[in-house]
Amino acid sequence: MSRDEKSVQEEKLKEIGEKIEKYKLNHTTNDIKQKNKRGKQISIAMRLSTELVVASIVGAILGWYIDKWLNTKPIFFIIFLLLGVISGVKTAISTSKQLYDES
Repeated sequence: MSRDEKSVQEEKLKEIGEKIEKYKLNHTTNDIKQKNKRGKQISIAMRLSTELVVASIVGAILGWYIDKWLNTKPIFFIIFLLLGVISGVKTAISTSKQLYDES
C-alpha cells in the first residue's frame, strides 16, 4: 500500500468518525428532549388523577359532616359528592388540555 492510499483511507476514516460524532450529538439531544417531554406528560397525568380523587373525597367528607351537623342523613352527602366529582372532572378536563397543548 502506498502512502497516497494510506492518506486517502485516513481521510475517509476521519470523515466517518466525524459523521459518527455528529450523529451521536444529535441523537443524544433528541433523547433528552423526548425524556423531558415524557416526564412532563406523566406528571400532568398523575396530577389529573390526584385532583379527581381528592375533589371527590373532599366533597363527600363535607357532605357527610353537614349531614351529621343538620341531622339529615344522605342528602348533603350525595349533593356534595356529586359537586366534588363535577369539580374534579372540570379540573381534569382543563389539565388534560394542558397535556395536549404541550405535545
